[in-house]
Amino acid sequence: MPELPDAERARKLLHKRCVGRKITAVRAASDTIVFSGASAAEVEAQLLGRQVTDSGRRGKQFWLSLSDDLSLLLHFGMTGEMHIQGEQQNHYRKISVDVGDAWPPQYTKLELDLGSTRVAFTDPRRLGRIRVYEGDAAASPVVSKLGFDPVIDPPDPETFARLVTCRRMPIKALLLKQDFSAGVGNWIADEVLFQSRIHPAQMANSLNQAQTRVLLDQLELVCRTAVDVNAESTLFPKDWLFHYRWTKGRGRAPQLPDGRQIEFVTVGGRTSAFVPAVQVLNSPEPVEASGEDEEAEPARRSKRRKK
Repeated sequence: MPELPDAERARKLLHKRCVGRKITAVRAASDTIVFSGASAAEVEAQLLGRQVTDSGRRGKQFWLSLSDDLSLLLHFGMTGEMHIQGEQQNHYRKISVDVGDAWPPQYTKLELDLGSTRVAFTDPRRLGRIRVYEGDAAASPVVSKLGFDPVIDPPDPETFARLVTCRRMPIKALLLKQDFSAGVGNWIADEVLFQSRIHPAQMANSLNQAQTRVLLDQLELVCRTAVDVNAESTLFPKDWLFHYRWTKGRGRAPQLPDGRQIEFVTVGGRTSAFVPAVQVLNSPEPVEASGEDEEAEPARRSKRRKK
């Protein structure tokens, strides 16, 4: 599933190829799911003739700012991709649509012509979203409700510690909440927790100040590192769990090069990779946690009096 580095990679690509250009042709598929209820005709009418003035991103949401105070807001979902005609795609995710020489690509939902540049948004499983928003995309409901972005505006250590320790839920589940840390997905959360030496099912409100400080440092570092190499997995650090976690179900037990075993557990409804040798669960809470978000009360609940 695309995460923050994918969205930033797409944003940078669109910024480079689209900003300063005019949309001269628009072809939208008839798909009210991907277009959030809008018809193809409505989308085409709103975008045609607009000048691309800027780009932006928060978490997994990214957008193009257009003339006349309009925004084209994009979200990949699970299988969304951005394609530029004539450009090769190279990054960590297996490309869900093999473009080859064909244009537009299969499963294209939106195609834009901007002079000599052609852009396509594809989505085989139709879980992505394309929205045309009147106004600044950052003020839209889907963006404004997001939490901090680990690359754009990470909190200071004290604020982060408060945000974490006031939650009574597994730390992995908390990291995946987009209204907490926008853009963090399954592999980033697992990588951050491995580098922080914290078990994914450890309760957030049980972490101490030293642990939350390391967690914040690693959250920023993992996201910034992946963004800096344009989400190209071959350039990720060799000591990352990322490189060794994908062998589950392939007939061999996954492990790190030094022999430490990688195990998997379900936390908050998501499969989590972790290394038991360094990620020890110190909480009495069960590993099969639901991941429900519950505010931790600062004071112990008073016992109910018997009537």
